[in-house]
Amino acid sequence: METTPNRPSAALAAQGRSVTIKDLAAELGLSITTISRALNGYSDVGEKTRRRVSDAAERLGYHPNRNAQRLVTQRTHNVAWVQTDNELKYLDPHFAEVMAGVLGSARARNYDIVLTSHGEDREIPTYDRYVRDNSVDGFIVDLPRENDERVTYLMETGRPFVVHGRERRCDRYGWVDLDNYGNFYRLARLMIANGHRRIGFINGDEHFNYALYRRNALRDAAQDAGLPESTFVFYGSSHPMGDAGFRLTREALADTEVTAVVYSSIMLLISGLELLTAAGERRGRPIAIATMDDQLRHLDPARLAPRVSFARSSLHDAGYALIEELSRQCDERKPPAGTLIASSFHVAPGLDGASVDAPLPAHRRNRIG
Repeated sequence: METTPNRPSAALAAQGRSVTIKDLAAELGLSITTISRALNGYSDVGEKTRRRVSDAAERLGYHPNRNAQRLVTQRTHNVAWVQTDNELKYLDPHFAEVMAGVLGSARARNYDIVLTSHGEDREIPTYDRYVRDNSVDGFIVDLPRENDERVTYLMETGRPFVVHGRERRCDRYGWVDLDNYGNFYRLARLMIANGHRRIGFINGDEHFNYALYRRNALRDAAQDAGLPESTFVFYGSSHPMGDAGFRLTREALADTEVTAVVYSSIMLLISGLELLTAAGERRGRPIAIATMDDQLRHLDPARLAPRVSFARSSLHDAGYALIEELSRQCDERKPPAGTLIASSFHVAPGLDGASVDAPLPAHRRNRIG
């Protein structure tokens, strides 16, 4: 429904007050209802009108009243990210990297992040509170375990959510993940192909799937090479990792048969680097080193490249993709989907890297753990 414009844009700017939806309607000669439906993405408003309203809103500095929008759209543009009461997690560079990506993507898509924690035995009740009061549009779930009760609860409620990681029901929900299994299968195969038969693996917390799947990958790589599972010696840390790398590297190097060490994180490697350097050669060559590099931006791994092989994948990109997936579900009304963050490899000089580029065996492809 058209009306006659009765207030020029210059007059709006001169008044020094917030522009309202009534001002937009008067400026464009459209009804308040048309303006509202255009701003809120209703399909009965044509693209030409929607673009005209959007351009005018930006030009005049119109900012919607979020509370009023919520009444109309039944949307909050809030995303809940529920954490445990482990304060050390907030100091973990891996968490900070994911958080940076989440915040950047949320800002671009006009979402706010509700970061909260739960007390002991209050995890599901915390999710339930947000579901019952309809105070968020969706949820981020991180560090999943197999048959994770958070995933079970959210699937039962039908609320949009995205998991940073996967468990075996991942075909039923949205997720964003690194190729934990594939990356570590390739790193294991790299070490095996270069003649190492006793390899220390310093892992993350195997209570969580990302670490469990990495362990499984090394076990399978040894099996496929016809080697015993004892080819790899496993050392697990708690979450967050802290300075576990030093302690676990010392344990690994105490085994005089170990000629290579694979790390689940570059942070673990850096903690143990002094010990690796002091260890010198074994069987006539330096101890081989490989690690996951999550591309933590406060670290420059370039100085390690002559000695260390890397599997690289960006946690920042993963954080960004988490909000993209929730936006697909909430804004575009699309079904949940999975996103695998791209990986790349650097092989240290002196190692034969052909095994890293070779595809996984057919029976291992598309495996997550």
